[in-house]
Formats: sequence, C-alpha cells, structure tokens
Amino acid sequence: MAITRSFGANGQFELTDWTGELNIIPNSWGTIGELGIFQEESVAEHTVTFEKITKDGSLIVDRIRGDRSNQNKDYAREVHSFLVPHFPLSDYISPSDIQGKRAYGNPNEADSLAAVRARKMERAAAAHNWTLEAARAQALTLGTVYAPSNTVSQDWYTEFGKTRTVVDFAFTTTTTDVIGQIETTIAAIQDNGGNISISGIVVLCSPTWFAALIAHPTTKTAYQFYTSTQDPLRARLAANGSATVLHREFFYGGLRFIEMRDAYNSVQLIPTNTAVAVPTGSDYFKTYFSPANRFFTVNTLGERQYMFETASQDGTQITIDTESNFVNALLRPELVIKLTKS
Repeated sequence: MAITRSFGANGQFELTDWTGELNIIPNSWGTIGELGIFQEESVAEHTVTFEKITKDGSLIVDRIRGDRSNQNKDYAREVHSFLVPHFPLSDYISPSDIQGKRAYGNPNEADSLAAVRARKMERAAAAHNWTLEAARAQALTLGTVYAPSNTVSQDWYTEFGKTRTVVDFAFTTTTTDVIGQIETTIAAIQDNGGNISISGIVVLCSPTWFAALIAHPTTKTAYQFYTSTQDPLRARLAANGSATVLHREFFYGGLRFIEMRDAYNSVQLIPTNTAVAVPTGSDYFKTYFSPANRFFTVNTLGERQYMFETASQDGTQITIDTESNFVNALLRPELVIKLTKS
C-alpha cells in the first residue's frame, strides 16, 4: 500500500497507508440494445421520410360471360415524415481541473489532461447510451418518441392509425389459463402482422410482472424444472455471462420472457406490473441516426454519437461538445402487445 500524509485531526505530520480506491460505477444497462429489436439506419437529413405501401388483395367474384370484368386496382400508398430529436451534451476542461490535483485512484501521481479528457468523454458516452436505451423503452411501452422538452411530439399509433392490443394475464386468479393468454398474445402478433417474417417473440417484463408469472400455480412447476434443467449459471446473468446485470429468463409457451431490472434513478424502464411482447428479427422497428449540427457533417450519413473538442486560443479552456441525433420508430406499432396483470 502507498504511504501518504494524514490531514485528519491535526495530524499533518503523520503517515498513513493509502488503501485501494472505491470506484462507484453505476450499472450499465442495455438489454433492449443487446436484443437487437431495433434495426439501426443512418440518414443524411434531420427528418425521416418514407413511403408506406400496403400490398393488399381481394377475392375475385364470378361474372356472367360477357358482363363487365371485376376491376383491379393498384396498391395503396402514403408518405410519412417525422423529425429526429437532437440531444446535445457539453463539458469543458480548465487548468484548475488538473493543477494540483492527484490522479484518480493513485496518490503518487498527478492528474493529467489525457486522464481528465478520458473520464469526461466516458461519462458523456454513457449518458448518450443510456438516453438511447431509455428512448427505446419508451417507444415500446408507450408508443411515443422520447423528447422530454417537447421539441418533437410523435405517437406511432396515431401516426399509422393503429390501436394497441392489451392482453391481461390476470395472475391474481389462480385458475387463469396462462398458456391460453400466451396463445392470445402470439395470435395478436400473427393477425396484426399478416405475412411477416420474424425469428421469435421476446417479452420484456417488469420485475413484478415476471415474479407473478413464475409464481402462478399453472407455471410454477414449469419454471422450477426450467431453471433446474438449464445451465445453472444463466439465471440472473446477462447474455455475455456477466454477473453484473441481474436478469432472469423463462422460455415458456413459445415466448422468451426476460425480467427487465433496468432502471434509471429507481424508475423502471418497463413500468411496474406490465410487460411488452415484441417480435424479433423483423425490419419494422428502426433507430434512425441523423448527422451532427456541424458544417463538415452536412449531408453526410448520421452516426450513433459525435464528440468534438475545441481548445480556446488563450489556452484557458478545452470545450468538449457531444451530441446524438436519433429517433426510434415503430413502423408497425400494432406488433407490440402490452401485457398487464390484474
């Protein structure tokens, strides 16, 4: 251990052991991003515009020969356009941030510009990542665009004229047919989606909803055998095996239930007592990234995040400007099914 001076209790001339530092690192959640529910796409403008083409059909009725034929028609189409919100975050470094300061976690070295810069950029990047994850959760749970300052107001159900399907699993009733409600959920996605191709259906559950699911009399035994026959290390672990992310999973009735403990300031990303069922492997949930507000990024394809560093001419300050510009779009919002528990 390092030896350093003690400044406590008038002990300026005493020596003390400097123990290892305690790093307080917040949980870095990213379950929705890891699942790949949203396909990412870069655009060159601050708006996203696309054409929706509905490829419907009809049955042909018979006619008497010689009568006028049934009339065919072209596919219906409509144009949709929406704004991409702008999320800037700035910081700066001054000489006072470094002068006379020791390095983080090291009492024998002075802090450095490179170390301060790295810390500030790391924290800014984490904030942008967290914002993206929370925005995706809001899109799935509420069907709206994350823009708390109301610079953008967008409701995907209103945009496409759809109504959200809600399935109540009624866990407080011991005789509830859970498999039947699962079948209702799957059928809703099939009926709303029509002829779509998906790789599976994942259910993002609040902790209270997941706990009620595995405790219900009709699923309790199934969950017990599921956890005992699976890899014992997978329970409450992240996909990469890290024990820092406490997630539990339960594959049952054709659905992959995931306990979402992701929270910011103790607010769960998936609201209490609810869950959302979302098809995976589709192309109907998009995250669009638009370019930064800089001359040299005009008409270029947007990136996930931007960081710019500018040193003042008088050498008194280094400014770090960061930004992300994204919108999470539910192009088929009717495919997201809300699950409740009464």
